[in-house]
Amino acid sequence: MKTLGKITALFAALIIAAPAAMGQGRKELRINEVMIDNQTFIIDNYGNRGAWIEVINPTHAAIEINSIYLTNDPEKPTKYFVPRGDADTKVGKGQSVIFHADNQPNHGTFHLNFSLTPGQDNFIAIYDADGINLIDSVTVPASLTANCSYARTVDADGNPVWEVRDDSSEAKAITPGGSNDIKGPNNKIKQFKEMDSHGFAMSGTAMTIVFGALLVLCLCFIMMQIRKQPKKKEQVAETPKQSDSPQPENDAEVAAAIAMALHQHLNAGVGNSRLTITHNPSSAWTSKIQAMRQLPRK
Repeated sequence: MKTLGKITALFAALIIAAPAAMGQGRKELRINEVMIDNQTFIIDNYGNRGAWIEVINPTHAAIEINSIYLTNDPEKPTKYFVPRGDADTKVGKGQSVIFHADNQPNHGTFHLNFSLTPGQDNFIAIYDADGINLIDSVTVPASLTANCSYARTVDADGNPVWEVRDDSSEAKAITPGGSNDIKGPNNKIKQFKEMDSHGFAMSGTAMTIVFGALLVLCLCFIMMQIRKQPKKKEQVAETPKQSDSPQPENDAEVAAAIAMALHQHLNAGVGNSRLTITHNPSSAWTSKIQAMRQLPRK
C-alpha cells in the first residue's frame, strides 16, 4: 500500500509539473527570420507568396507551441492564438516553423489573421499562453526591400544581432526553415582530404581502431575466464602421527613380551628363558578326515 501511495503521489506531481515544464520550454522560442515583401521565395500550400515569420526552437528538447500568441500590435498581444490539436505544432530541437502573415487564418494553423506592410516598421511579438508574458519580439525596419529578409545572428561574443540578408552570397543567404548561422568549410577536413586523396590513411585508421577494440575485448574475456577458475589448494604432506605408546627398540624385547603374556595366560612352561611349544600330532588341525570333502547324500 505504501508503494502504491508513493507511485500515485509521483504521478500526480508529474501531471502538475508538466504544464509548468512546457511553459518553461516555450519561453525559449525565438523569432529567427522575417520577410515582409516576398516576391520570389517560398510559396504556401495554396500557391501564394506573402510575408512570412520563422519561429525557431533553439533548445535541445521538443517544444509544443500551441496556445501561444503571435501579434503585430503591442496593444493587442492576443491577436492570433495558435490552436491545439495540430501535430505540426510540436517543434523538435533546433527546428523551426514558418507562419504566413497573409490574414487568412482559415487556411490552416500556420496562417495568421494579420498581414505585414512593406515600407513601414513592422512590430512582431510572441506571447505566452497567458497573453501577458512576452517571449520574444522584433521590429522590422521600413528600409527592408523586396526579397530581403531580416535575420537573427550572433556576434563573436554570442550576443544576438539582427541583419538584412539579400541572398547575394553564402554569408547573406536567406534560410526559411533552416539555421541562420552559415558555417564555412572546415579547413582541417579539407587538408586531410588533400593529403589522403585515395583514402588509405582513413581506411588504415578505421581498421586499427576496430581490431584494437576487438583485441581489448578478447583480453577482457580471457581475464574473466581465468578469474572464474577455482584456485588449486596446495597439497600439504601429512606427517605420520606418532603413537603415544613407546615403540620397542628391537625384536628381542618383542619376543620376551610375547613369552611373558603366553606364560600368564596359558600357564605355559618356560625354561632357561626359552619358550617351549609342543607338537600334538592328534590335533584337529592335523586330522586328515577333517580336510576331506564330504559327498552329498542322494
